Amino acid sequence: MVEIWRPYLHEVALHHDPALINATSLEQLLTTRTSRVLTSRNEIRVRVTDMHQGGARPSILYKTPEALQAGLTSEPIIPDGLEVRVISIYSSDSIAPLKISPPLMALLLGQYTVHPEFIQVLLSFGKNVHVAEAGSSHLYVDTRESDAYISYQINYVEENPRRIIPWSWRHTGVYHHRHHPRHEQKGYDLFIILHPNETSILDSRIQDLLTGTSRPGSHPDLGQERVHSLPATLHSLVLSSFVGNWRWYLRHVADQFGKYNNRALVALPEESTPRESYNLVSELRNLNDSALRAQICCRGSLELVKGLKVGIASLLGAECAKALQQKPRGYGNIETTLRGHIESCEELVPRIRNAIDLAGYTLSLHTQLDTAKVDRELRDLISHLRNLQQDTVDDSAAVKIITFVSAVYLPGSFVVSLYGMNFFDFDDNARKITIAKDFWVFLATWLPLTMVTGLIYVWIMWFDAWWKRKPFRLFQRPKKVDNVEQVKEMVELEDDQ
Repeated sequence: MVEIWRPYLHEVALHHDPALINATSLEQLLTTRTSRVLTSRNEIRVRVTDMHQGGARPSILYKTPEALQAGLTSEPIIPDGLEVRVISIYSSDSIAPLKISPPLMALLLGQYTVHPEFIQVLLSFGKNVHVAEAGSSHLYVDTRESDAYISYQINYVEENPRRIIPWSWRHTGVYHHRHHPRHEQKGYDLFIILHPNETSILDSRIQDLLTGTSRPGSHPDLGQERVHSLPATLHSLVLSSFVGNWRWYLRHVADQFGKYNNRALVALPEESTPRESYNLVSELRNLNDSALRAQICCRGSLELVKGLKVGIASLLGAECAKALQQKPRGYGNIETTLRGHIESCEELVPRIRNAIDLAGYTLSLHTQLDTAKVDRELRDLISHLRNLQQDTVDDSAAVKIITFVSAVYLPGSFVVSLYGMNFFDFDDNARKITIAKDFWVFLATWLPLTMVTGLIYVWIMWFDAWWKRKPFRLFQRPKKVDNVEQVKEMVELEDDQ
């Protein structure tokens, strides 16, 4: 890949000031970044249209690499009588690569010794209009005594009703090299135009302009002056083909904003869902980004028009009428139009942000209402836990009483069943039950056994607390649950158990 571009870089260093060319950087850019800009398939769409002194020659559309290579190498670079040559390179879509392969592009650049500043415009293709470069036109104007160069790109929107989103972001690249007459050679103008699609309105207008020039009797009042002013006219075609689109795009954005703004004004937190509020905020933020992007592109286009106005006036030189030397026609109207679009964006963007804030407040209210609902549910849960805790305390107290009573009576029942009823006698004479003399045996057995049973119960409680790594508390009043944190602690404690 590096060898492809080295002949072009060698020619550039011979024809342009080497001190102003970073050949190493250019070589790296052309090697690493042209893979997404230029096609890797065997598809070519390059049109060459020539304007001669006698009129326009039928344009040639090259569709194969062999035909384009033959057209670039077999014909002379400057045919006799050539006034203007327009080389149009097409892409199938804004984000698709240009339909020319890297070797053929390197051959074209080297054949016409294209100024290296055009590389910056070339590398903008193969991808949608980048947000970081939306305000940059990469304008370069260099007028010398020998030759003059103009290179730039224009970012714009174009209506596309076949898509869900009816507007597409596009850019068009322009390179203009005016060859001044030298010795026996006649000067001519070379244009290389990068189109985002094959049905570009700019391409149609250029073909109509050149064809109209060749018709007999067309614009007889201009005559030869029209041919000299044709390069300036081509630049005017580029600007006028796309600047007017901003009006309708901004109207589309304003219509969308009106719809979303009405929804934001009438939306009630109790009636709308959080998902609806979130979608509304997302749509408004996307609309705000679109308006900001349009504003930046219009500012970049305004700076482009200012730079072109000065560059073309100096480029035309003494070959045109004084009116064209002083100021290219129509550029003042284009500047006024772009300023109006910028002011519209400056008015629209704050209103969209206000709607975003309103929709954001509604979304915050959704969160607050959900929080209040959860708080009410937790309070109900706390109240239920209080009642449940009280019932548990009562049941626990009853169980403990029964346990201690059983601990007292169970050993006695065991001892009685062991010894029988021998500790009590029935006196027939007195007709009553009397305690036997060996009753102390019952007491001596029952009391220690009761104490041993109680100690076993306490030991079991201690072992259970030790095994679960909890503090051992035999007698403790349960805590009162008052807030959510205590509920969480109780739930976690139960989960641990």
